Amino acid sequence: MQTPIADSVMSFKNVLLATDFSAASHAAFQTALVVCTELRASVLILHVFEYANAVPPETGGQLPELDSIYESARNSLDDLFQLARRAGVPCETIMGSGVPSEEILRTITSKEIDLAILGTNALHGFERLVFGSTAEAVLRKALCPVLTVGPQASDAAKAGQLDGPVVFATDFHLKTTDAIRDAAFFCKATGSPLHCLHVLPRTLEGGEGSQIIPHIMTEALQHVAIESGTTIDPPVCAITYGSEISNAVVEYAKQQKARLIVLGVRQASMAASRIPGHIAYRIITEAPCPVLTIAFASQPSATLAAASL
Repeated sequence: MQTPIADSVMSFKNVLLATDFSAASHAAFQTALVVCTELRASVLILHVFEYANAVPPETGGQLPELDSIYESARNSLDDLFQLARRAGVPCETIMGSGVPSEEILRTITSKEIDLAILGTNALHGFERLVFGSTAEAVLRKALCPVLTVGPQASDAAKAGQLDGPVVFATDFHLKTTDAIRDAAFFCKATGSPLHCLHVLPRTLEGGEGSQIIPHIMTEALQHVAIESGTTIDPPVCAITYGSEISNAVVEYAKQQKARLIVLGVRQASMAASRIPGHIAYRIITEAPCPVLTIAFASQPSATLAAASL
């Protein structure tokens, strides 16, 4: 028996890969090829040349080495173009200029991008995302879902460990309905089961409500699934405990060998959203698989549970 999740036409045909040619971006490129193959999508590869307006202050002229840097970047874009075409993925490239986050967001809008893909760097917390403030702006302001590939995700992909479920982690915010629709879409596209996950505080584990609270939360997860869009097999509704929400989500994904984690994030800046951004970015940098984020307007009063992403 299948669970109805309110039908709506979803399309992920136009994928944007933003790259700085780092190792993290290379991992994101490999993920983009897999995603585009599974979704039968095309990829637009964007590199933002940040030095376009750089001039030596003492002369007012162009820095001599910029021509070489630009040509190297252009050649790297061409290399990615050829690799994508050989993989059977329709591809275009763009050399942008200016502030990376602004150029990425502008391209998402002007090219009607359905999905943006970014890479992240080493494991030193959310503040060490390879894009830094760029990732902050893109994740929270993009008009489309953003798929972020962290270092653990790239390692797992190489080991062929990304064949498990799609994990939709939710705090029951009103807008999580939108995020589960994206999760369901990827489940259908990849033939993966859907796991709906909620994290409860460690203090509730083993207490008087240790039996009834998980039951209530499981029913709430089932309700979220039924009220969303498209049609999927009944999801696995899971409850886990943890003093750190991010750690609990990541650990569950590892145990299940998840192929994707789906999160709803708030459009407010990281500083304004406090803990929610902290949790989301920690999940992104520690996750054993790519993380899909869908931004929505902040409505604190609509949050029905203590856990927030």
